[in-house]
Amino acid sequence: MTATDAEIEDLMRQALAGDRKAYARCLALLAPRMRAMANRDLPASRHLVEDVVQEALLAIHLKRGSWDPERPLLPWVRIIVRHKAIDALRATTKGKHEPIEDHTDLGAPEVDPLAGLHLEQALARLPERDAALVRGHAVDGVDAETLSQRFGLNGVALRVALHRALRKLADAARKEEEWTPMN
Repeated sequence: MTATDAEIEDLMRQALAGDRKAYARCLALLAPRMRAMANRDLPASRHLVEDVVQEALLAIHLKRGSWDPERPLLPWVRIIVRHKAIDALRATTKGKHEPIEDHTDLGAPEVDPLAGLHLEQALARLPERDAALVRGHAVDGVDAETLSQRFGLNGVALRVALHRALRKLADAARKEEEWTPMN
């Protein structure tokens, strides 16, 4: 069974509160994800992946108090894995200069780790029905017929409701951009 990001974060919060079993479970669930991150970072150096994962696990253990429980855990873990991958690449060059810029795939996530968080924050600004409609259509890819049945709407009414929900979402995003302080 695969744990969600929220479940792993909850385990880390419990660990920070002193729960050793939750900490062991958290690390056990993080290790495969960290291995996948390291594999993406080191496509030409797969033999370093396990070393990177072990170094990252040690860094997480030593720095776990620096994680802000109010923020997502996986981006924090991602940065640690990325830095350990860079360290591993530097250590294997043995005096040979290899610019990190030559490794364009290093640290490049397949998807933005915060994209889901931003989307959920945006959808939270909508009325519950509108958010469920947009989530079903745009995120989950549910077909129009199923959505029509789920929401008790005919095809035209579904299109109108979806259009209005997307408009509200766009308006909310526009308002947020207008109120974002400039640095």
